[in-house]
Amino acid sequence: MSSKRFSTAPMASSNTVPKPSRTTQHTHFSHRWSSRDTSSPYPGETPVVILRMQVLSCQDLEASDSNGFSDPYVIVYGLGKRYQTPVCERNLNPVYESKDATFDFPIYKSLLHKPCTLKFVVWDKDRFSDDYLGEFALPVDKWFKGTALAFNDPNNRPFFVNLASSRRTTTVRGTVLIKSGFVQPPDSKGLLDFGQTYNTLILAPPVGAIVLEICGAKNLPKWPNMVHMGWDMDPFVEVSIDNKIVGTTSVIQHSRNPVWEKQLCFPLHKQDLSFPIQLTVIDRDKLSKNDYVGVANINIAQLIEIAPKKDPKTGLYPDIVLTMHEFERALSPIRYPTKVYTPTPTITYRACYQPYDALLQQARQEE
Repeated sequence: MSSKRFSTAPMASSNTVPKPSRTTQHTHFSHRWSSRDTSSPYPGETPVVILRMQVLSCQDLEASDSNGFSDPYVIVYGLGKRYQTPVCERNLNPVYESKDATFDFPIYKSLLHKPCTLKFVVWDKDRFSDDYLGEFALPVDKWFKGTALAFNDPNNRPFFVNLASSRRTTTVRGTVLIKSGFVQPPDSKGLLDFGQTYNTLILAPPVGAIVLEICGAKNLPKWPNMVHMGWDMDPFVEVSIDNKIVGTTSVIQHSRNPVWEKQLCFPLHKQDLSFPIQLTVIDRDKLSKNDYVGVANINIAQLIEIAPKKDPKTGLYPDIVLTMHEFERALSPIRYPTKVYTPTPTITYRACYQPYDALLQQARQEE
């Protein structure tokens, strides 16, 4: 996609920066998490299908205890459920009994717009505080390896997934062996076509794409350095949707008014529409944990509202040139939720939404 297909259209109404209130700042994250945790199917609704996930073993885990071993267990959560395997004491290659490590995740039609990602976290059981041994996420398009979707299909083989670390100061290693597959809900009538169910209901194509350019920030706070002899700020931006990171900028050293000019393009799925795109400004610290400076939300519904529209007669998009709209947003504090920055720090970005069928139309025209 060449740059000449982009145009920039500033929006005067979106450049106003409202003064953040203490109430808004304090409830920003609590509202987000509470709305997700209380989601549930309709009363009496039966699941469309059940995803069965089995944790068979782990291999080559990090030794967390002084005796050269760990006492690992695995937590699996997502789709409104949370499960845990037993603890295997003094073991870096634990093997779990199938009856203790096979978990069912009902999938309801009314909740298909919610994120369909499972998360696996490996912990070392400790007397006082469990130690983190790594994790991985399994989005809906990574649930299976191969074409066998039924859990009891002889061709459905287990597969390994590498552990990764979401903690910048923690190094992990090892793999987890899992098996996944669909099973018939107990109250369903007739045999399900698992392939059709997966493709039409769960593995839906993106509804569109977000084109985003992180321009810069202004008036970031003066935070004291480690020796408290002055201030330091090495900011970068993390872009995420529902806690899933979709992109980051570079780090600008020693700047309260950084300029990034970072361009991103990422798909948008139906389940993403329930959440804002979050721009989180972070102060990078080499010798300690990074500090969260502030966050601003991008309203996806607003971008969709100003996106290109189909011609009702032809069913085609008369203008598929991407028009980038510029916004400036105030940053709500994260480190001190009740604090109001003075002056108010802001972040500037340009963004647009492109419908999926408009992208297909553009691809056909460029062939």
